[in-house]
Amino acid sequence: MSTRAWYDYYVIAPDTGMLSLAMRFYKWGDGTPENALEEYVLFQGRLHQHSNRLPVEWLDRLLREQLGNLHARLPPHFAIGAFLFLLQRASDEAQRERWRGLDVQGRRQPPDAHVRFALDAAMAERPFEIPPQSDPLLQRVRGFIATAAYLRPWQDYGLRLDLLSWLQYLTQPTHAGDMGSLAGDWEPSWDIDYRYRFFFWIDPQDPFRIDQVAIELCERDGTDVLTTPADAIAHPDENAWQRKQLEQLRATIREHGIGITSLALLQHEYTATPDRFFGLREQPDPETTARRARLEELHSSCNMLVGLIHKRFGPEVAATSRAIMEQIDDFDILLDLAIPTIDSADSTAWLNTLHEKVPPALIEAAGRTRELARQTRRD
Repeated sequence: MSTRAWYDYYVIAPDTGMLSLAMRFYKWGDGTPENALEEYVLFQGRLHQHSNRLPVEWLDRLLREQLGNLHARLPPHFAIGAFLFLLQRASDEAQRERWRGLDVQGRRQPPDAHVRFALDAAMAERPFEIPPQSDPLLQRVRGFIATAAYLRPWQDYGLRLDLLSWLQYLTQPTHAGDMGSLAGDWEPSWDIDYRYRFFFWIDPQDPFRIDQVAIELCERDGTDVLTTPADAIAHPDENAWQRKQLEQLRATIREHGIGITSLALLQHEYTATPDRFFGLREQPDPETTARRARLEELHSSCNMLVGLIHKRFGPEVAATSRAIMEQIDDFDILLDLAIPTIDSADSTAWLNTLHEKVPPALIEAAGRTRELARQTRRD
């Protein structure tokens, strides 16, 4: 039976004295205290390797660009917690590849091969702003963020997925959940065996620099894993295995210099900000939704007219006409253009008629759309 756990990542800002819950997720499988300490050592090692500063700005910039006004509703220091979650997901994926026995030549195709192929094609057309990384886990995190930029932008998924589920989707081939660290829930699941709290102290001068890390290992009811239970003390012979497990955990803690603390203790020293985890997602605008539905209804009629324009006046005029006609959400306006596509003497006469019959606001919107497309191709 798999061991399941709930993770909370807290960020502490010593200059303001605030303690904030920045990220939380569920781990299905391998959620043992031993593995939680291994994950601590993973973070500890990566921080030492990179002078205590991970490139959290990659994710922070992505969130600001893609979330827009929703960014202000994120928990404090969410980018740090979410980046560390992506790093943990990268480690999960690396371990899973080793379990699957993928060889160096790649004779067995990885399950996310189609995503990698699409990402490579997109990057070849428009290079990514984050350069390739020599650190294999950071290279995987770079891939997650590139997936959001090129293949799975928030604007395409924010109405269907909450923010945590979207972050999870960036890290896996499909939306179907798998073993490992799973973001999406914001309350602990009923079936957990353990709860782990990670604490990250950030530098007052650099909010993306992590100066100190500590962990709290809890049973599902919140009691300390490292505290010897009363029945183990009362019946030492019957609980030899449990005592051995505790001794091994304590030996690992000593060996790696792992910081141990508790949320209860830290709440006496720092002020905890209110928890702000919820199903953060885009809220559909009724007017925009209704307009999108009208445009969808007129899509086939628009295609038919553009096809006729292409035959009469050529591909360039057809492309110009399509950009404008795809903005039309009024059937009567589109119907009023049907006869001129046949009766216009030439392309100039047709384009003049098009500009006369279509409201200026729609023509301006078409111009902005075409200009944005040109800029994207240049970039």
